[in-house]
Amino acid sequence: MNIESLKLELIQWIVLMKDIQVLNDIQKMKQNSLEKTVAVQPRQFGCGKGIFTYVADDFDATPPGFEEYMLP
Repeated sequence: MNIESLKLELIQWIVLMKDIQVLNDIQKMKQNSLEKTVAVQPRQFGCGKGIFTYVADDFDATPPGFEEYMLP
């Protein structure tokens, strides 16, 4: 069973659920999973220094065949 079919099956099961206690438990599980989500740290300027050791002289040049996509 792939993840999409598993999600669909769970959604359909929740829609048919009538037990308020089970629904409250599911809500708590959702809240707990959101609290455990790790916040992404913003990128820091200059953090890539030293990673790229070589950039070709024609790095900014348009590759052959892409001229038609360039703005005038």
